[in-house]
Parts: sequence; C-alpha cells; structure tokens
Amino acid sequence: MKKYIAFLLILFCGIFIDAQKDSIQSPDVKVGSDYRKKTSVDKTPEFPGGHSAFMRQIINQFNTSKLAKQNIAKARAIAVFDIDKEGNMIDLRMESYDNEAVKTEFLSALNKIKTKWIPGEKNGEKVKMRMRQPLQFNLD
Repeated sequence: MKKYIAFLLILFCGIFIDAQKDSIQSPDVKVGSDYRKKTSVDKTPEFPGGHSAFMRQIINQFNTSKLAKQNIAKARAIAVFDIDKEGNMIDLRMESYDNEAVKTEFLSALNKIKTKWIPGEKNGEKVKMRMRQPLQFNLD
C-alpha cells in the first residue's frame, strides 16, 4: 500500500512539474509572415513627481482640525480609486476606515486633488487601473 501511494505521489509531482515548465515558456505569436515573441509590458499609473508628491498633496488637503475637535488622535483608512485612460482619479471610495469623520475627510482631501496621473498601460495601451491608498495618522 505504501509503495502504491508513493508511486502515485511521484507520478503526480512529475505531472505537476511538467505542467509548470510548459506554462513558463513564452509561445511565439505569428504576425503575418513574421514571428515575434509575445510580450507583456504593464505599467502602473504614476503621479507626476512620484508617490511622495501624491502624499504631500493629500497632507496639504487633509484638515486635521475637524478630527482634533472630535478627539480623534489616531486613525487608519484605506481609499480605493481608479485611474482612467486620461489620468483622472475616478470612483473614489473607502475600503476601510476607523471613523466616519476620517472617512469624510480622507475622501474630501482626495477629491480636491486635480492633478492628472500618468495612466497605466497594458501591452502598450493605456488602460483604467485600480489603486489603493492607505492613510495612517497620529495627532499626538
């Protein structure tokens, strides 16, 4: 019985490894009479000046005084939004948040940012892509 199980295990591993090897190889794609390697170049959207410039804009637009008045000293939130083909931030929403006031202020800060992004690309074409931006602050 042990030999039978060991044989099945070795057979399964052999098939699994062979399948992995086949999936790694990049097939040739025929274009007219020309053969070219299939390529996939994906680029995520970029904020002009990089992520630090995006964070500076959020911080500049974020009003902590409203939160301080409500004695909210620490908070976490995660915003989700899409960058469309033209570089606009659209469909802003909160994935998670600690407090309703934090949610409102974070969305307000993001909505005030009008700088266009450099759109994401898939196979050389501009595409709409989803982004996540966490926020964590401490007023102490």
